[in-house]
Amino acid sequence: MTRELIIACSPFLAGIVVSVVVLRVLIGISGARFQLPQLRRLHSDEQGAVQSLSFVLTLPLFVMIMLFIVQLSQLTLGRLMVEYSAYAAARAAIVWIPASLGDDFENENRIGSFRPMPTAATDEAGNSFSVYQVATDTSKFEKIRLAAVSAVLSICPSRNTGITMDSTSLAITDSLEHSYQAMSPASASNSRIPTQLRNKLAYALQNTEVEIEVRHKDSEPELEAVDINGTPFFAFNEYGWQDQLVVTVSHNFALLPGPGRFLAKSTPRRDGDPSNSRDNVAARIRRENGIFVYPMSATVRLNNEGQRSVLPYIQSLNGDLPFTGHQN
Repeated sequence: MTRELIIACSPFLAGIVVSVVVLRVLIGISGARFQLPQLRRLHSDEQGAVQSLSFVLTLPLFVMIMLFIVQLSQLTLGRLMVEYSAYAAARAAIVWIPASLGDDFENENRIGSFRPMPTAATDEAGNSFSVYQVATDTSKFEKIRLAAVSAVLSICPSRNTGITMDSTSLAITDSLEHSYQAMSPASASNSRIPTQLRNKLAYALQNTEVEIEVRHKDSEPELEAVDINGTPFFAFNEYGWQDQLVVTVSHNFALLPGPGRFLAKSTPRRDGDPSNSRDNVAARIRRENGIFVYPMSATVRLNNEGQRSVLPYIQSLNGDLPFTGHQN
C-alpha cells in the first residue's frame, strides 16, 4: 500500500518542490531578506517607510505561489485520505459481508443482490475470475459506505455548503459529536464544533461514492442457488468463501476558493481555443454548488472472510474415521 501511496502523491509532491524553488527565486529577485533586528525596529517605527518597487511588484505573485503550495499540500493530504478511505471500506466489507444481520435476506456471506459484469479478471497467478457488481441499496452496503465516509471527514469543508441531511444522517452526527467530545473533552465548551461536524458529514455523504465488485474463481461453482451432494450452496445473493472483494471509493475533494478558481482555468494552446488545451488538471476540476472540486478515487482488493468453503472436503483425524466438513 505504501508504494501505491507514493505513486499517487508523487505529482503533488513534485509540484510542491517546483513551487518552493520558484518561490525562492522570486524572493531573491525581490531583494527581500529576513533580518530579525530590522523587523523589530520596523515594529517600533512610527514614521512609516517606503517599500522597494521590486518587492511591491513581486508581492502578488508571491502570495499566489504560497496559496498554490497550500493547495497542493491539501491535495496531497486528500490523496492520502482517499486511499485510506478505500482501505477502510474494504476492511468493513470483509467484516460485514460474512456477518449476519439477523434476517433471512442478509445473513452470512449475503449482501443484497448482484449482477454479473461482462468483463472477466485474472490475478497474478493466472487464475480467472467472474466479476459481479454489488447492489447499493442494502443495509450492509450502507455500513460499508459509512466507513468510507468517516475516513474522509477530515478533508471535507467545515463551512456550510448548503447540503441538507435526512434524519438518519443527523443521528450519525450525534454519534460523531459524542465520539469527538470523548477524545477531546475540552471541545465540549466550543459551540461551533457540532455545526462543523454536521457540515463535514453532509458534504462527505453527498460527495463520496463506493463501488464493490466480487471476483469469484471460475474453477469453483457459479454464484447461484445450486446443490452439491444434496447440500444447498449459494443463495441468490450469497458470495463465495474468500472471494476477492474489489472496493473503489470516489470522492470530490473540495478545493480552496482562490486556488480552485485559478486551477480550473484551462490554459489555451497557441491557436487560442481552450477546447484544444492539454491541461488535464483543469479538465477534471468542476464546480458544484459554488465549490470547485477535484475528483479522486482509490481501489483496494481484499479477500472475503467467509464462514465456509465453496466445496466440501473429507479429512481424516488422527487416522480414525473420515471427517466430512467445510473449511472455516
